[in-house]
Amino acid sequence: MPLPDVLHTLNPRAPIPLYLQLKEAILGILQKGEWGEDRPLPSERELSEQLRISRSTVRQAIHELEMEGWLVRRQGRGTFPVQAKVEQPLVMITGFTENMRQAGIRHSTKLISASLEPAEGRVAKALRLGPGGVVAVLTRLRLADGIPMMLEVSHLNYALTPGLLERNLEGSLYEILHTAYRLRFATGQESIEAIVAEPWLAKLLQIKPKVPILYTERTVLTDTGAVLEFTQRYGRADKCSFRVMLQGDNAQIALKEVGG
Repeated sequence: MPLPDVLHTLNPRAPIPLYLQLKEAILGILQKGEWGEDRPLPSERELSEQLRISRSTVRQAIHELEMEGWLVRRQGRGTFPVQAKVEQPLVMITGFTENMRQAGIRHSTKLISASLEPAEGRVAKALRLGPGGVVAVLTRLRLADGIPMMLEVSHLNYALTPGLLERNLEGSLYEILHTAYRLRFATGQESIEAIVAEPWLAKLLQIKPKVPILYTERTVLTDTGAVLEFTQRYGRADKCSFRVMLQGDNAQIALKEVGG
């Protein structure tokens, strides 16, 4: 099978080492999605022979891409691309739909359940609701390119969102909150920890039970100071990642240890 043209542009006279040129060329192909997940890369021998470079050069480039999570070696089958993870920025209050749109990924939502429930326990505490408080509870499976990415369980202060359950909840929840309820987000907190998937959750996410997943809790306040949302998200660790923007002395980041 012919190699992509970009791999034939390696220049042994350039000041950049050949393995690094090869690594960057392969990385560019992977980032553009030109190699599908089910299509193995050519073997080290094939790359070496077709590009007329040493196998040690090929091996070093492939090894670094493996270590950085771009490639995975499968015993007896070859080396395959790893699907890019869905990145969730933590510096802004955005939802799954907005993140997928920005990334250009085909996304969808499956509504598992929607109900009104009395605010109790930690949900009532998170939303600052007393006796008689009511929350809208939405359980939704979020998918990217048809693959389950995460399960979201959102608890919303129903006093701020009357009639929410009558709306289309398989679209962007934040768009509904902005446009239909004129709510504006001011601040929020999000914590992250690693847990293992219980059987019921593993089935929904299409992974094996007890596999590590990313668990987050998000609390969002409106510009009036009211607590609007308390959401629990269970994300596949092989498909999701989180990005935090770091600043200088004006930024504070709190890390919570599991069980701490």
